[in-house]
Amino acid sequence: MKKVLAILLAMAMLLALTACGGAAGSAAPAAEASASEAAPAEEAAAEEAAPAEEAAPAEEAGSAAEAAPAEEAGSAAEVPAEEAEPVNVIEYPLEGNPSFTYTVIMRNNVLAMLGDDDFSVTSAYKGICEATGCDIEFVALGEATANEKININMASGDMTDFSVSVGNYAWNMSGAIEEGVLFDFTPYLEEYCPSYKALLDNDEDIRAAATNPDGTISMFVSQAAPVQDKGMIIRQDWLDDLGLEKPTNREDLEEVLKAFKSEKGATMPILTNSGLETGLSHSFNMVFAGLNGVSYQLTEPNGKEVIANFASENGIEYLMYLHHLYEEGLIIDDFMSTGREQGNWESSYYGGKCGVWADGFRELDPANRANAEDPNYRVSALAMTDYECHVSDKSTASMMGQVFLTSACEDIENAMRLMNWCYTEEGIRNNLYGQEGDGYVLEDGKVVLTEKITNNPNGWSLNNALNWYGAQQWLPTCVTLEHWRLISAPESFEALEYFTDAYGDKSMKLPASVALSADDTTEYYSLASDVGTLFAESATKVVTGQLDEAGYRAVIEQAKGMGLDRMTELYQAAYDKYLEEN
Repeated sequence: MKKVLAILLAMAMLLALTACGGAAGSAAPAAEASASEAAPAEEAAAEEAAPAEEAAPAEEAGSAAEAAPAEEAGSAAEVPAEEAEPVNVIEYPLEGNPSFTYTVIMRNNVLAMLGDDDFSVTSAYKGICEATGCDIEFVALGEATANEKININMASGDMTDFSVSVGNYAWNMSGAIEEGVLFDFTPYLEEYCPSYKALLDNDEDIRAAATNPDGTISMFVSQAAPVQDKGMIIRQDWLDDLGLEKPTNREDLEEVLKAFKSEKGATMPILTNSGLETGLSHSFNMVFAGLNGVSYQLTEPNGKEVIANFASENGIEYLMYLHHLYEEGLIIDDFMSTGREQGNWESSYYGGKCGVWADGFRELDPANRANAEDPNYRVSALAMTDYECHVSDKSTASMMGQVFLTSACEDIENAMRLMNWCYTEEGIRNNLYGQEGDGYVLEDGKVVLTEKITNNPNGWSLNNALNWYGAQQWLPTCVTLEHWRLISAPESFEALEYFTDAYGDKSMKLPASVALSADDTTEYYSLASDVGTLFAESATKVVTGQLDEAGYRAVIEQAKGMGLDRMTELYQAAYDKYLEEN
C-alpha cells in the first residue's frame, strides 16, 4: 500500500505539468482527478480548462433574482433531456433506517454560511434523508488539509462509507480497487442503482467519465449540460462609441484592438494571461488548456491520427499569431504576470486595461457592471465565426460532484440504493435546489425557485443560496440547459446559447472513451513532466520573439527525443482501439 501511495503521490505532483480538463482531448487519462480536490468553480480561474458548466451551481450564479422574479425566471426540466428509463424501480423510503458515514470537504465559501455546522442542517440533506429513510453522519475536513488526511485514512483503512475524494488514488482508480480501497460496483448497478445505470447506458461521455481504464466502475459522477460555457467577451460600449462592428475574424479583430488601444487607452487590448490563453485557440482548432501540460487531439475532423497540441500545425499557428499580436503591441510583457492567481485578472477588464478577453458566460450578467470603473461598461459575447471550429468544450460529463463508495461500507446494497435516489426525478431536483416547498415549488410540472433562493433573507447571493439549499458540494447533480436558464440572468443565458452555437463541434477532440490503461498511464506520466516543461518554456519564448518558428520546430524535434513520440504512440494505440470497437 505504501509503495502504491508513493507512486501516486509522485504522479499527483506532475499534475501541474500535465493536461487537465477531462478525458476528451486531454493528455490525462479518463480517470481524472476528483472534483473534490479541485478548487470550487467560483474560485477557479475562468481562463483555466475546468469546464464551468460542470460545476453547476457551485459557480458564481450571478443575479438571476434581480433579472427576473421567481415566477418569471424560467423553469428547469425535471429530468435530463436524454435520460434512459431505468430497468427497475426502487421503492423509497428504504426499510430499516440505514445509516452511513460520509467524508466531505468544507470549502471556504460554504464555511462562510455554515459556520460550525455541517451539511446536516441544509435543505437537501433533510430532503434526501426523509425521502430515502437513511441517516448520514458527516466527517468534515478543512479544504487546506483534506487531501493529506484522506490519503492517510485510506492508507490506514480508517475510511467512511462515502467520500467526495479518494486523494491521490484519483489518478489510479483501478489501483484503488486492487488495493481494497474501492470496489467495482458494476455488478450491483442494474439491481440496486438502476437510474444511475440508465444514465451511464444513455451517455457515452458520462460512462467514460465513470469508467476506469480496466472497465470497472467505482464512482458516481454528475451530469453536465452539453454547453460551451466560456468564450471571448468584448467591450460592447467601446464598439458602439467608436462606431465599429463586432469582429468575426482575426483580421477585423486586430483593427478593433488597435482602435481600443489608440482611442480607449487599453494598454493590453486583448487580455492574455501567463498561460497564453486569449480565447483565440478555438479559431485555430487547437485543443488548449493553457501551459499546464500537453493535450492530445485529432489532426483533422473525425480523423484517425492523434497529435500533441503543441506539436501540431494548429498549435504552431496559434503561437505565431500571438507573437504577431505581441509585435503589434496588442499583447504586452505584462501577460507573464497576469492571471487570477496573480490577482490582476478581473481588474484588467473592469479597470479598462483590455477590451477583449476570455471568460465564462456569467460575466454577461448586468450585475457585474457595478464592478467596473467606467459607468458605461457594457460587454457582449464574441466568437470568430468566420472559421469552422471543431474543438468545442461541450460535454455532458462533469468533473464536479463525484462521490465514491469505499470498501469500508458494510451495507453496499442500501448504499447503492441511496445513491440511486440522486438520479431520480425527485433526487435531481433536491440536489440542485433543496427540498420541494423549501428551495423550489413545482408549477405545471416545472421548477420555480422560492424567494429563499432568489431573494435570500440572509442576504446570500444566488450562488451561496444554491450551495446551502442544494447539495452540489457533496452529492451528484444532473444539470440541464433549462437549469442554467432558471438560475442565470437573461443576458448571461443568451451568451451561453451563443457560445454553444458559435464554437462549433468537437470532431477534432478525442472521444471521451479514449483512455490509457493503468500501466500506460504510469509510463505516460514518467515522460510528460519534462516534455510539458519544455513546451511551456518554449511557447512563451515564441510569443515574445526569443524563439522563431524554425527554433520552435526544433524544440518539437527535441521533445520527440525526450518522450513525446512514445507519449503519442500510447494515445494513438488507445484511439486505434477505440476505432476498432466503435
